[in-house]
Amino acid sequence: MRIVIDENVSYGVVERLRMRGHDVLSISEMPERGMSDEDVYALAVREEAVLVTRDYHFTNPVRFSADKTKGIIYIRHGNLRSEEEIRMVENFLRAHDMEVFKGKLVTLYKDSIMIR
Repeated sequence: MRIVIDENVSYGVVERLRMRGHDVLSISEMPERGMSDEDVYALAVREEAVLVTRDYHFTNPVRFSADKTKGIIYIRHGNLRSEEEIRMVENFLRAHDMEVFKGKLVTLYKDSIMIR
């Protein structure tokens, strides 16, 4: 699975997903670090990738339509340790086939998931 990881997501998520065999593009590793939300979204669309972010702006379907991507996974803000973020994303991807969330917005909470 091709995945774009926004720079506001723990780098541990990048490392873990790569260990699991995913093709991960990390915004924090790109020369264009600090990219606008629009550029991050355009990258996910162009790369036909899932976007993983903690940026609430990506939950706005008018600005960032999930149906143009392979899905947007939004990690709900909160005091999360890196290992918690890693576990949340990893558990979601392991438990859900991509067809379930392709073109949809997924919100990951500490204790629940919402797909719309």
